[in-house]
Amino acid sequence: MRSLSVGQIGKVTVEETIQAILCRCPEVTEGQILEALETEKSKTGGLIADETLLRLIAARYGVETVREAVADCRLSIKHLVPGLNRVTVSGRIVAVYPVKVFEGKLSGKYASLIIADQNELLRIMLWNSKADLVESGVVKAGQVTRFLRGYTREDRNGKTELHLSDKGEVEVNPDGSENDDYPFIDRFATGIKEITKPNQSLHLVGRVKEIFPSSMFTRQDNSTGKVMRLIVADNTGEISVVAWNEKAEELELVLKRDLQVRLVNAKAKENSNGVLEVHVDAATYVEVA
Repeated sequence: MRSLSVGQIGKVTVEETIQAILCRCPEVTEGQILEALETEKSKTGGLIADETLLRLIAARYGVETVREAVADCRLSIKHLVPGLNRVTVSGRIVAVYPVKVFEGKLSGKYASLIIADQNELLRIMLWNSKADLVESGVVKAGQVTRFLRGYTREDRNGKTELHLSDKGEVEVNPDGSENDDYPFIDRFATGIKEITKPNQSLHLVGRVKEIFPSSMFTRQDNSTGKVMRLIVADNTGEISVVAWNEKAEELELVLKRDLQVRLVNAKAKENSNGVLEVHVDAATYVEVA
């Protein structure tokens, strides 16, 4: 996305205004909006602020009251940016991570999910009562789900994620949603032959070709860990997968040869011989079928 200085339009940022236009007119691209803004700046010799010009552009697209247009806006994942409020998105849940508890001045719990629409993946954070939906099993991988009245934040890697607190809502298999509109993780999987560089984050789908016994190791702080190796193959090739600690224990219980395995948020790394492997740790979601 092209960077814009963030000004205020009646307490609404430039980025929120762009999202409001995209929400009202999904056939319009962000590039077209930015091009229109540049055209208007050229006409006015740069004497009128971007915020004012963008308000005029928004009006052409029928976005008369910017704040109202942003509220409860339904957007594609690719249009999300940090700083939006009351946003609604839909997608298929492709990963569900366990609930975690935090303590301090304010204690509570959270769970995270990853959803997919036709274009991209999005991490969703569910806080407190919304995390109960994961704990109770109401929300599961594979479901088409709508998340309403969330707010967007930037994660530590600079990616946009959606947060839902008590004010948000979650609708599983909502009315009007077509199951075929939302793909499984297979659509975003990296072929084994395409894994060509270390530190590459990836999603992998393949069949278990071989499983090696797990082993224990000792860390520098004298604590112990567990590591397990397996070979996974797809129609482009095969690769060694290394699972660490709790993921090794998890896979030990369910893995068998010829089963299909889906890995979400794995990472490519070089071993001591310079050969690429796929590593699986606590940040990776694993599904075996």
